[in-house]
Amino acid sequence: MSRPPQGRPADRRARRSDPRPAGSRPTGLTSRTSRSAPPPPPALTRRAGRTRPRLVAVLAVALVGFAILLGRVALLQTAEAASFRQAGERQRVRSTTLPAARGAIFDRNGYELAISIPQTTIWADPRLIIDPAGTANALAPVLHFDPAQTNALARRLLRTSPSDQREFAYVARQVDDAVAEQVRALHLPGISDYPESRRFQPSENLASSIIGGTDPDGKGTSGLELAYDKVLTGTTGELVRERGQDGRTIPAGQHQLIPPTPGDDLVLTLDRNLQYVTEHLLVSQVESVQAKGGMVVVMDTASGDVLAMANARRNADTGQVELSSANLAAVDTYEPGSVAKIVTAAAALQEGVANPQSTWMVPPRERFSDHIFTDAEPHPTESMTLAQIIAKSSNIGTMTVSKLLGADAQSRYMRAFGFGERSDLGFPGEAKGILKPADKWQGTERYTVAYGQGVAVTAVQLAAAMNTIANGGTYVSPRLVQATIGRDGKERAVPAPEQHQVLSKPVADEMNRILREVVCRGTARNVTRIDGYTVAGKTGTAYKAADQGGYVDANGHKKYYASFAGFVPAEHPRLTVLVSIDEPPGSGEHYGAQVAAPLFMDVAREALARLQVPPTSTGDTCTVAPDQP
Repeated sequence: MSRPPQGRPADRRARRSDPRPAGSRPTGLTSRTSRSAPPPPPALTRRAGRTRPRLVAVLAVALVGFAILLGRVALLQTAEAASFRQAGERQRVRSTTLPAARGAIFDRNGYELAISIPQTTIWADPRLIIDPAGTANALAPVLHFDPAQTNALARRLLRTSPSDQREFAYVARQVDDAVAEQVRALHLPGISDYPESRRFQPSENLASSIIGGTDPDGKGTSGLELAYDKVLTGTTGELVRERGQDGRTIPAGQHQLIPPTPGDDLVLTLDRNLQYVTEHLLVSQVESVQAKGGMVVVMDTASGDVLAMANARRNADTGQVELSSANLAAVDTYEPGSVAKIVTAAAALQEGVANPQSTWMVPPRERFSDHIFTDAEPHPTESMTLAQIIAKSSNIGTMTVSKLLGADAQSRYMRAFGFGERSDLGFPGEAKGILKPADKWQGTERYTVAYGQGVAVTAVQLAAAMNTIANGGTYVSPRLVQATIGRDGKERAVPAPEQHQVLSKPVADEMNRILREVVCRGTARNVTRIDGYTVAGKTGTAYKAADQGGYVDANGHKKYYASFAGFVPAEHPRLTVLVSIDEPPGSGEHYGAQVAAPLFMDVAREALARLQVPPTSTGDTCTVAPDQP
């Protein structure tokens, strides 16, 4: 095997280790190296206008990215600018609703019946509560919480999980200033308060069934508070503030205040003092006769203004008679009984079926349709005028007159007197009563409606029907609201109630005289009258419909509604009053003349004195000749 040349490796080592520059190396060595080394690669030649593809690609990508960036910036500055601006404002700008003060409710003389008073509501931020049970126990004595309320509060303050981010929980709504100060003095972490109004009735529960109530947020829930909620509520305001990260208002930031507009005040037709007296007289009478309840309505004859409206019920648990929270006079219905005979008699006079001298032979018993009817007061077959039929409250005589009048006319006049239709009272839940069309009356129903059986009314409707006669034959719808008072302090009368003519003035005057005889010589002749005043009115005792139908309850007993409706002074009526007693004991005194008429006299006597109505020249004497009933 041949060996490589001996000089080459040494030469390569020499070249690698020779520190001299290439130009200082020996020529011979250089020549040998040049001859043996391969030629160097040709030098690159660069020419203008030629670019590497890789740089072109990078440039293209950069241009596209820049275009996207410019497009995004342009989009943020145009189409999406509003949304980001709003997002920023939501972080900085806070809006607070400013509640409007609720309007007050006054009686006709300016006495406050319902007002809103500033209170304090205690609230908590559960995120800041370290010891929910301890916090609840510390608050309990101040807020007068019982153990159940304290435990409930502790549960509200407890965060159920780390994800529970509730920021607000009620502790106590609308407490007075003294309690609020005691809570603040505890310096409990996470417990705060804010001002809030609470509705008060200065006269406690006076007329509460009419005024109604509000919820803790000040929204009407019943009665006139509900019916006139929009009028009383007003318009809320708004406070807009821009705040920094520390929660403080930015002085140069956004700030806007829209003050709230308080609600209007309401002026009722009620007379506070008369309402108070009427309520107490009603409770006393219901208790005295051991009845279930009762209602009283006092109206101004000419205007239809309701001056007093009282409702009482016996508490089923305690047995005590209390003022009802429901306005039964407007929402409850019952059969009016013999008070409805005023409609039949007036219609007969107006239609010419009868006149003051007309007479009928009235037996004690008579068949109508498939039933034999008997008058409540026994009497022989006798001749009776229309005045005697009403004064003695003869069912048979009334049905005889109605039969001549005809079902269509009977129905038409009952509706004209306000039966079967809601009045303009404007009370929530007011009942329209029950009055079927005449062509739907079946069997004895065609006759019994004439004396108030088979028809249902409210106390308000029955009072308005009697008031039609007192008002000279003009029906005027009862009303409870007289005016509103705006923020400018000006009182604005509400629209006048609906009126329509039902009877001519001569017919109304004749009915006036007939109704005086009820008190003078009729069913109410034994009632103590009002000194110096002539009273006209009508008694009524109606069966009360049983839950299972008919008029007999599960124990085989009948229950009653006893009523008396009338007006005073009869010569120049100023007041119309209705009294209805619910379920007086059937085994004792339960007729209208016995349990309702005495209360009528007491209420009317108080109302006459309250309104300073002078006595009449004829006083309480009977003005009809003795040969009449």
